[in-house]
Amino acid sequence: MKRCTKCGEVKSIEEFYRATGTRDGRRSDCKRCNLAAKHARYAANPGPAINCAVKWAQDNPERYRATQQRYKDSGAKAKSNRKSHLKRKYGLTEQQYQAMLVAQDGLCAICQERPAVHVDHDHATGAVRGLLCFACNVAIGHLRDDPMLAVKLLDYLERCRAS
Repeated sequence: MKRCTKCGEVKSIEEFYRATGTRDGRRSDCKRCNLAAKHARYAANPGPAINCAVKWAQDNPERYRATQQRYKDSGAKAKSNRKSHLKRKYGLTEQQYQAMLVAQDGLCAICQERPAVHVDHDHATGAVRGLLCFACNVAIGHLRDDPMLAVKLLDYLERCRAS
């Protein structure tokens, strides 16, 4: 058992990182306090940590490539890319996207026939309107989000049907 110098709690020795050169072979602060301090340092000044990571990648290109390949092969990279894309482009979290999908029963908000896989948004305001299938998303794009063009399209289809 050991007392953390930061939080003052008495914890098992496994709750402390190893540290050579110390009397008992462990750090004086517990893992939780150590990580909290590390996160605070990074939030205040991320430069040194980023530089360290970049330098390691440059100094160890084979290991870096192997790590990146494992990340890609595991499927975690694709998941992370999707999550980043939703947040960056539409301001949506993965949970918000999934909630929209469930609310639409997984189907396109327009045709209600095909799976909804595309986020539809107003190009002027950026506001998310719903989830669409590929075909409906492309149709709205070709109509340039113009309701009058949609009305003209409907009128055209009605006239052609009557012929």
